[in-house]
Amino acid sequence: MQERYLGDSHDYIKFALLRHLSAALNLRIGVNWYLTEPENNGDGEQRKFLDTPEWERLDRTLLSKLRPFREMEYRTLGNFERDKILPRDTIFYQQKVATQEARSRWHEQAVSALSEAGLIFLDQDNGFQVKSMTRKTQAKYALRQEAVDYCNLGKVVVAIQFASKVKPEVRVKKVRDELAEEVGRSVILPVVRGRVTPNILFFVIAPPRLVESARNALEMFEAKGPVLNGFKRIEMVN
Repeated sequence: MQERYLGDSHDYIKFALLRHLSAALNLRIGVNWYLTEPENNGDGEQRKFLDTPEWERLDRTLLSKLRPFREMEYRTLGNFERDKILPRDTIFYQQKVATQEARSRWHEQAVSALSEAGLIFLDQDNGFQVKSMTRKTQAKYALRQEAVDYCNLGKVVVAIQFASKVKPEVRVKKVRDELAEEVGRSVILPVVRGRVTPNILFFVIAPPRLVESARNALEMFEAKGPVLNGFKRIEMVN
């Protein structure tokens, strides 16, 4: 995660989903920002949704709260927390992602810091680990075991995955199969797909006792998704 992305179209969907799940499941949110060093590559400016009325049906209050983040200088985690974008009892872990030998300790500290939360959000830059991941790029990915560890502690876990340069359905199958090897298929829920640029996917895993209620909550969220250009911008991928 990089602060310069705060309030873009991907953020709107991710925070709408978290607010919805938190309310539906009555769970406190814990956010691991997976902070990385900022880059100046010019992306992260997908903000036309702020002026598109159809998007309001997803979460009108959130849409209003995100408008100040149009301004680059406003995009700080301090402003994000102060503006109560997420519920006021949300817990945040803001340590920059460690790599290599220090990664395990970084993860242990995150698990401890977020221990009082029941809904854990992993906001990694790119998604889950890939074979091409290097020492330099490792910080941009979540390790699958990190998500599994939270689930094994009885928490619902939401993790993002971008689908660029590949069909979303292909990315869904690959990541789901890899997660299943770690945690089993029974706790992996349908994937929420946000049709923005690039497509954003939300992988959700839950402890057995919360699988059905989480599934129902996800279906309710999909039903709220706006319809633009003739198709839904929020949909489920089973």
